[in-house]
Amino acid sequence: MVRYTGEFGVKSTQSQEYIEDLIHNNIKRALTASEGPDLLDRIRFFTRQGRLYIYFEEQQDTDVDLLIAVVGRTFGISSISPCFRTSVRDKTAVASVAAKLMVAHGIGPGSFKIAVRAIKNPKLDIPSLKQDITSLCNKIALNNGSQKGFSRPRFKKGPKWKMGPWGGEIESKPEIEVYKDHAFISAERIKSPGGFPLGLENQLVALVSGGLDSPIAAWLAMRRGAVPVFVVMDPDNDSKGSKANASAVREKALENIKILVEYTKGALKAPTVYVASYQSVLDTFIQHGSQKGITCLLCKRFMYRVAEQICFLHDCQGIVTGEILGEQASQTARNLRVLDSAVMMPVHRPLFGFDKDEVVTLASRIGTMPIATIASVPCKGVPNRPTIRGEVFEVEKVEEKIDITKYLEQCLSGLEKVS
Repeated sequence: MVRYTGEFGVKSTQSQEYIEDLIHNNIKRALTASEGPDLLDRIRFFTRQGRLYIYFEEQQDTDVDLLIAVVGRTFGISSISPCFRTSVRDKTAVASVAAKLMVAHGIGPGSFKIAVRAIKNPKLDIPSLKQDITSLCNKIALNNGSQKGFSRPRFKKGPKWKMGPWGGEIESKPEIEVYKDHAFISAERIKSPGGFPLGLENQLVALVSGGLDSPIAAWLAMRRGAVPVFVVMDPDNDSKGSKANASAVREKALENIKILVEYTKGALKAPTVYVASYQSVLDTFIQHGSQKGITCLLCKRFMYRVAEQICFLHDCQGIVTGEILGEQASQTARNLRVLDSAVMMPVHRPLFGFDKDEVVTLASRIGTMPIATIASVPCKGVPNRPTIRGEVFEVEKVEEKIDITKYLEQCLSGLEKVS
């Protein structure tokens, strides 16, 4: 059972249908990419407002694990539940399956409140059904699950369900959803990323480093439906292709992107990844900007310019960065204005108001936290006393002494397309 993001409810009927179709197609493409096209021949989909039901005509042992792994990390979905389907006309079967499922999940008598929803079935006696489930649950528990037809492996919770890098929380929540003549019975909700499906929005260029913040910002943009064009700014040519140097900026950034790409499986358009080397211009920035404490501003403005040119190349509608207001000297409100003035493209900062603890929590859930904890060499360009009150005219005055256009053309001509 797949639950869409609640935000869809405020959309028009036409928009809802379009978004739901996009989710269905993303799921189908992701399943095909994982297991091949033959898998779709065994799967059946049907929908009602706010729900998608996926089931197999002939189910194999690993099918549920596969669906959870693929569907559980799909954008546009708030949660999923492995469930049993039975005919609502057989009330004994509905009550029996629900009771056995709860006992197998350790949801004992008196410790649960089962939710029952009925759609297009006004004749269903919900209070009576709840009472039958409670009575049977008590009976099974008292007999230690020895009731006829009770198989713990068939009903047990899957504690090792994996959804790629996504660490979705699991909530025990007994539920029965009745749609027409079918009852869908579940005992848990597995949290999915939510947001909008990939492909709903225009593409954005995401500047991604080996640090903590920028991959989270890129992921948040993806969660709103934007397929990114990833750009890694490599300050050191010597790190190129060096697998032995795990702390190299390039290698850490590409590892972050590798994790993010896991969330794009199923998107109609696969993300593009570029690496841009800027070692030569970094030395020039250090030479001209270190005394005034504006090296980082010069460097970031150059990164924005590179990202903007890639925006033009791919018809992207903006740049995504991982800056947090006030976290670093270059990220004060004043300095962010200096950075923005370097480009015409809008710069999106999804983490603008986040606390660091919130970023760490999200990184752990998304799967990029292990990369961020790998030690890396500090950037050689950081001045001893970086300015927190930069001025646009002051930075532009320094840039006039540097042939920015020449360095930009040099950087773009050496642009490496990784995928």
